[in-house]
Amino acid sequence: MTEDRKGISLLHLAIGAGVLAVAAVGVAALVPRSRWAAAGDAMKGALEWPVIGAVALWAASLWNDVPRAPQFDDLRPYDEF
Repeated sequence: MTEDRKGISLLHLAIGAGVLAVAAVGVAALVPRSRWAAAGDAMKGALEWPVIGAVALWAASLWNDVPRAPQFDDLRPYDEF
C-alpha cells in the first residue's frame, strides 16, 4: 500500500456498522425476553468476581491509551511570512 492509502476507509466503516446493526436487530427480534433476562442475571453474577472486574478495568484502560491527534492551545497568529 502507498503511504496515503493506509488506514480504514469510510466505506469499510459504513459496511461494518451496517453488519453490526443487522446482527443486533436480528438478535433482538429472534431471542425471547426470558433468555435476555437469564443472560442478564448471569452477567450480574459474573461481575461480582474479582477477575472479571479486573479484566473489565484493564479493557477500559486500553480505551484511554488510544493515540490521538496533537492538541495545540497556542492561539497566537503566525509570525512566519
